[in-house]
Amino acid sequence: MAIWRPDEITITFLDGLVEHPVVTVTIDSPAGELRAMATPSQVGRTLFLTGFHMHGELTSANQVGAANLIVLAQALMEMMDVDELVVTTGLRTTGAKPGPRQSPIRFTRRAAD
Repeated sequence: MAIWRPDEITITFLDGLVEHPVVTVTIDSPAGELRAMATPSQVGRTLFLTGFHMHGELTSANQVGAANLIVLAQALMEMMDVDELVVTTGLRTTGAKPGPRQSPIRFTRRAAD
C-alpha cells in the first residue's frame, strides 16, 4: 500500500445531511471516496472530533492503513489551521471489537515538506 501525498486528498464539507452539531465530509483519496462524520469543537489551537466515524466503498479491508490516516489528519489540521487534532471514536455496536470507546487519538501538526 502506497502512502498518499497531501495533494492527493480533497476534503469537502457536506451541508444538510445531519443536524447540528454533527458535521459530515467527503474525502477524495487515492483509495476512493471516504465519508466521515463527527461532532467538532475547538479549544485554542486544538480541534476535537467526538463520535468520529469514517467509511467508504473500498475494494478491501484496511486499504487506507495507519500511515494514510496520519496523512489525512495532517491534511485536516492544515486545512483548519490547528496545531493538534484529538479524535474520539463513536461507540461500536457491531463489527470488530464492539463495546466501549477507545482512548482518544492525538495528532500533532508537522511542518509542511
